[in-house]
Amino acid sequence: MSELTEFLNRLTHCDMLVLTLVSTDRLYCRFFLGGLYQDRMFLADPLLMAELNLLMGEGEVVDAGGIARLKQTFLAV
Repeated sequence: MSELTEFLNRLTHCDMLVLTLVSTDRLYCRFFLGGLYQDRMFLADPLLMAELNLLMGEGEVVDAGGIARLKQTFLAV
């Protein structure tokens, strides 16, 4: 399974992401639903990381609005 497919599968079951930059080419992503931890994964896909970096801004939390944007961007492809 590709990293993007795995990420999108997990994204459908969450309402918040917490991202931690591990290095310039790797992110640690934690998935939450209703404030409860659900799952985690490391991300290295350049396209996905570029989109997540746009959403991160000054914090490491991506809320429901950001998740909706990710679904719209990647599920439309």
